[in-house]
Amino acid sequence: MKKLLVISLFCLAMSACGHYLDVKPQGYVIPSTDEEFAAIMHTHLQDVEGGADELILGNMDVISRLEACADDLDATIRTGSLKIYSGEYINIRMSDWRDTYEIIRDCNIVIENLDGRSSQTANDVLCCAYAIKGICYYNLIRDFCEPWEAGNAHNQLGVPLVDKFDISACPPRSNLEESVNYAKKLLQTSIDLKMERTDLYIFGEYITKCYLARLLFWAEDWSACASLCEDILDNSGYSLTSRADYADVILAQNARKGEVILRSHINNASELDWYFAYVKGYIASRPASAAFVRTFGDERSKDVRFNVCLDAKRFNAKTPECRVRISEFILMLAECRYHLGQTDKALVQLNALRKERVEDAVDYTEATLPALREGERIVVDATGKAVTPLLQAIFDERRKELFMEGSRWYELKRNGRPEWWVISNGLKYTTKKYMYTAPVYKGDVDSYDIIQNEGYN
Repeated sequence: MKKLLVISLFCLAMSACGHYLDVKPQGYVIPSTDEEFAAIMHTHLQDVEGGADELILGNMDVISRLEACADDLDATIRTGSLKIYSGEYINIRMSDWRDTYEIIRDCNIVIENLDGRSSQTANDVLCCAYAIKGICYYNLIRDFCEPWEAGNAHNQLGVPLVDKFDISACPPRSNLEESVNYAKKLLQTSIDLKMERTDLYIFGEYITKCYLARLLFWAEDWSACASLCEDILDNSGYSLTSRADYADVILAQNARKGEVILRSHINNASELDWYFAYVKGYIASRPASAAFVRTFGDERSKDVRFNVCLDAKRFNAKTPECRVRISEFILMLAECRYHLGQTDKALVQLNALRKERVEDAVDYTEATLPALREGERIVVDATGKAVTPLLQAIFDERRKELFMEGSRWYELKRNGRPEWWVISNGLKYTTKKYMYTAPVYKGDVDSYDIIQNEGYN
């Protein structure tokens, strides 16, 4: 991605949502041409491709934090630089709020200035800005809001909705329902604009549909999410990677292969390569937990994921990059079908995935599903109901499939927010229920009366 230097014209010294609202460029000229506004988006796109982005798609550094907070790695064996639980990441998590609103600021500048222009470049840049802004709001919702409660989302705290570049406004937090609807509208607007140069602006129709499906899934709109997942599976042009090709796809160092629709760090000339070589090393310094290994049951030797993703000592061997790939949407569709009461259709999706991951896999039926295991961390689903054998099987496949892709932390948050503790250096560290929701940036709480999340006052 060619990086243009026009972005330097902005030089906005803003460090929070509130600062975004009360600072305007002084002594600089706002870009005027389509290409100059494109430079703003190219800066963020280059970060995605080079691995520097932590707030749109995410990168290896984000994975290291999310996996350290979750339970797929054995936190009782403290080796390397990984911290052991979410309480150690408070300051970083607060800064994500501030830094995400800076990206939203850039998107708003582009949207306000390019809306209504007729060139294809303007349309594609506008499409990109709407998509990235919508993705940013999805990420804010997932990190800084409590999990969706059906029938009560209008009473749950959302995030401030910054609709335009306005130096006089300082919006309060909306409710969660309003926040989800706002993010949904942004993503749908991007889809409707129909980006042409996806090679330049990345976030075209089906990548944006993937994020819209993720948002609908998080908001428990099972029917709409299922329809969108079917569209992605049928029409995106991507198909599930076979067992024979799985290793090539998952271990690829700087390439998007097979079923991968989007991934971080495809630019192997990135100036951050040296750093991520280091990060990859310390991610692989903590073994997988026994609970994770148990999800493979007696299929361990036949499951390509076990053999490719873990070495002989249970340390991670998978290339730890953030990805958007087809297998995720097969599993999302299976869970949507489950919640819609369509058990047979849920099993079809589950078995389709297993067939390409487990040698000589035998299709599950309701009668042959593995029994519920004792001692599992997730015991209730997103709706508060007890986990069933079918849902446990879906969770297991999701856990195995998305291991070391930053998924498990959000699965725990979405399904009951279980509390647990680990012992390190003779001390007990407990992940409390409130810790699944990150604290709002303190500067905004102190200066702009933004409501802080429970547990952090």
